[in-house]
Amino acid sequence: MRFSFHTIIIPDYPDPGEYLLYNTRSQAMVKINHELKDLIDHFDSAEYFRLRFQYADDVIGLHKMGILAHDETEDFTRLKAHMGQIKYSVNTDCCFATILTTYACNFKCVYCFEESSRVNEKMSMETADHTMDWLKAKVLKLGYRRLYLNFYGGEPLLNKPVLEYIAASMQEWCKNRSMEFKFMMQTNGYLMTPQLVDRYLELGLDQVRISVDGVGEDHDKHRPLRGGGSTFEVIMNNITASCVKLPVGISVSFDKGDVRHIEKLFAYCKDKGILHKLGRFIFSPIHATLGAKGETEKIQNSHCMCNYEDDALVQANRRIRELMVHYGLEMKSGMSTSVCPVTRNEAGVTVDQQGRIFKCNSMLGHPELSTGHVRDNDYNRQHQTFIHLDVYNQCPQDCTYMPMCSGGCRLSSFLKNRNFRTPTCHKPYLNKMAPEIIKQEYQSRFNKKGARLFFESGGDL
Repeated sequence: MRFSFHTIIIPDYPDPGEYLLYNTRSQAMVKINHELKDLIDHFDSAEYFRLRFQYADDVIGLHKMGILAHDETEDFTRLKAHMGQIKYSVNTDCCFATILTTYACNFKCVYCFEESSRVNEKMSMETADHTMDWLKAKVLKLGYRRLYLNFYGGEPLLNKPVLEYIAASMQEWCKNRSMEFKFMMQTNGYLMTPQLVDRYLELGLDQVRISVDGVGEDHDKHRPLRGGGSTFEVIMNNITASCVKLPVGISVSFDKGDVRHIEKLFAYCKDKGILHKLGRFIFSPIHATLGAKGETEKIQNSHCMCNYEDDALVQANRRIRELMVHYGLEMKSGMSTSVCPVTRNEAGVTVDQQGRIFKCNSMLGHPELSTGHVRDNDYNRQHQTFIHLDVYNQCPQDCTYMPMCSGGCRLSSFLKNRNFRTPTCHKPYLNKMAPEIIKQEYQSRFNKKGARLFFESGGDL
């Protein structure tokens, strides 16, 4: 018996002589004492024979959790089963789909990944009908119990008739089948008045996500109106009026490790009295984008965060997490399994304004990367190409982070290597950040549940 290749060991935490363990495959977290750690390190030694009896139940429990493995063969067998499960499994609890009501946008954001292939085109009612027919067939075929739509763009509110038509129609269809229906919007917030929110709540609106990149001029220089002009004040007025009605999540981009605009945004929201009324904050480094339509390999904005040293990203994320703790804001775990949807057989899909199906929003505007069309019953050949990439086979199978990254993001691979077949590795970054993230996750779980996440001494599971 030994520690799994995929178990992270954090010594002297939360107290000296204790070890916090986290398995990246099973996502199990446990705290053990020094004596049990010493036993596992010398499990086959005759000197530790007595301790094997004393800690027998604990060892069995750790093995069931995936923290321990009998040998490397068992480790690799578990990993193979894990990769197959996340690739082909279907969570029938909820069908999630993103619908692009329009490619048009009233903003001209400086880093928009869609700008290089922007067309001023809206989804027609006919395409909306085909989209709904395709979704209904998918729901019935796979037996989903809930339907959750994400209206996206461009700016989805530039095509309100189609958005409202789809939401009302699918709400009625789901109601007739005793299914739950909800939807969200990813919008720039400029047109999201509180009156519109009230109307959409009746159609099943569940939450809204808005991008805000700082305060005042910091935001306006990155997210101006397409014809010129500031947007911050209008957006914040809409957010302030709407966040008491439903969750309004905030997405913030950052570049070159500079997060001062995030510090200002937190302080601004606190001063307005809305910081703890908002939904979840999501922070993303600005990344490069695909080239224009038909010129996918002509990468745009290649000065992005992906090309900086991992140290810059580490420092940025450390500061962001410090701010989240300081303001008492909920953080999403950074250690959960995150499989690229491009390589999954039945992941969430995105339908563009023409009815083309994509596996990744960043591929929108590039029809050669489409995996099907709502007028067709089956996915196309590109879908098969994507799901059979299996780039994780090129990675060391004993990599601690293999179960949670599966070889990395396929878009990042294309941006860096001009192909989808090469793994993208962020192990140096994870080596630095993983212990900090796991510690924060431990504190969050322990404080919330008061649960015993540890083994004190022999036999105490």
